[in-house]
Parts: sequence; C-alpha cells; structure tokens
Amino acid sequence: MILPLCLKTGIDKLIGVFINKKCIILNFHGVTTISGNRFNNRHIDAKEFEKLILYFKNNFNIVSLPKLFEMYSSKEKVNKKTIALTFDDGYINNFTVALPILKKHNVPATFYLISEGLVNKEFYVWPDVIDLIQKNTKTDIQLSFGTFKYPGFYCQELKTNLVDLMKKSAEKREEYLNEIKQKYPIYHTEAAKFPELIKLINKEQLLNYKNEALIEYGSHTHLHYNLEFLNSEKCFEEVSVSKKIIEECIQKPVISLAFPDGSYNSETIEQCKKAGYENVTVVTYKLNEVNKNPYLLSRFTISNSTTFESNVLRLLKDFNKFGF
Repeated sequence: MILPLCLKTGIDKLIGVFINKKCIILNFHGVTTISGNRFNNRHIDAKEFEKLILYFKNNFNIVSLPKLFEMYSSKEKVNKKTIALTFDDGYINNFTVALPILKKHNVPATFYLISEGLVNKEFYVWPDVIDLIQKNTKTDIQLSFGTFKYPGFYCQELKTNLVDLMKKSAEKREEYLNEIKQKYPIYHTEAAKFPELIKLINKEQLLNYKNEALIEYGSHTHLHYNLEFLNSEKCFEEVSVSKKIIEECIQKPVISLAFPDGSYNSETIEQCKKAGYENVTVVTYKLNEVNKNPYLLSRFTISNSTTFESNVLRLLKDFNKFGF
C-alpha cells in the first residue's frame, strides 16, 4: 500500500528533481501472461509491463536504441529525460506478448537475439536449463566435475555454486552442460510445460516479424557465453557468427549487441568492434569507461519479481547511476 501511495502523492516527481542525467537504457527479458508456477524471475507480468509502458510514455521521451546512441555520441542537447527499451535473449513471448503492447502504444525497442535459438528449435538458454533442474531436484546434483549440495547447489571442492561455475567455465561450459542434461533429463519434460517462458524464437517465426517498424534486432551472442571468460578467437566467433545468422534472417545490418550477463573486458570490446558492431550495451561498467566511451553504454534492469510502483521508484532512484 505504501508504494502506490507514494506515486499518487507525486513522490516520483520529487525524486525527479534530483536526477541530473538525461538518458537511460532499460533492460527487460520476457513478458508473460502466465501467473504462478514460474521457475525463474526472467519474465515480467504483461499487465505490469503495460503499466510501465504507459508511465514511460507520460514521463519520458522514448526513442530507439540507435537513436539514443546517436544522441549520446553527438552530444545532442536533451531537454526531456529520454529512454530506450531493450529485451534480451529472444524469448517467443517478446513477440507474442510484449510486441502487441509496444505496437499498441507506438513504442520502439531493441530485441537482442541468441542466434542458436534461430537455427535450433530444441535450444534452451543454459540458465533456464539449470533453473528447471534445480527447481525439480531435491537431492545433491552429482557430476563428474563436482557434487553440488542441495538446496543451494554449492560445491565445496570447487568453492562455487553451479550457476556461477557455468558462467565462468568458458570453453568447458558446453561439456559441463551436456553432462548435466544427460544426467538430469527432467529439464526437457519441465520445459514442455512452459513454452511461453522458455522457448526462443526460431528462424521461420522471425521471418514473420522481420519488417516490424518499431523493432531493431541485435545480437545477444550465439550461445550466450559470459564473454570475458573466452579467449579472443572464441569471443570473436560468438559475436560474428551471431551477427551473420541474424542478418541472413532479417536481411538487414545488425549493429547492436548486448553482453550476456553484462560480462566483458577490454578484449571483448575489441572483438565486437572487429565483428562490425556499432552499439554495445553492458549492465554496469567494469572498466574506467563510465560515460566516456560512446561505443559502450550501461543499462538499468527492470525487476520481474516486484510491482510497477517499485520498479518506477527503483528506476528514478538509480537513474543517475545507470544514466548518462
């Protein structure tokens, strides 16, 4: 009751007085009509999402991501606080649930696609696979490379939990993931129950949306690796293969890329430039390039486990931190 009252009394306008940054990029993942029975927090409720869209339209100037990069790099004078919307991974619900809402309110967005999902209809993003297994496993997860103790699935020998190991394992990740899937096939059965929450768009489906005027398509890499843990050759392969596959599908240049999990280093940036990307987004800056590199901008992530009011107040509170 307190947060809705805060907005009704105009506290958001008061907070806005103390915001000195002009622009910010927002990050979503999925948008869903399914309530309850969720195995992760990657999808925001469609009604909450539309409330946010209406608030954004009433309080901000909403532009496309390429336009925001252009404004920033040219140091264009911005009179009204401006935002751009982005969506990671390429979940099918971005097209079946989010897109109709965006079109209803004439709001542009960038959809970052994991390109393996385009060419492999059986592909699931690895964090979804791990989430499904962990949610449906009430014992230790025992693998050749370690035992991950229930309920937190922490491996004492490796001093890490299963999710963090997968993030940092670089080239060995697919080997680990294949073993996990073979030993715990329950993930596949459970995934079939939640197609709206786990399926990525495939190439045939994307062809129906390739000319959407409001949508820019960008890359979220090919296999969703945490790029800072890859060597230069593998990193370049991840970003260049993804670019090629998406471009072949939509018949348009792909100039935008978002780092999975916000993971990058200076070499990652160089490989993305080499592959031909013009705009790159992170979650938070890891190097010394805060608001200094027009090629690289941070994003504020919208929470999928809280309310519309809470998200609005979080955004305003952190606007100066993530904005530019």
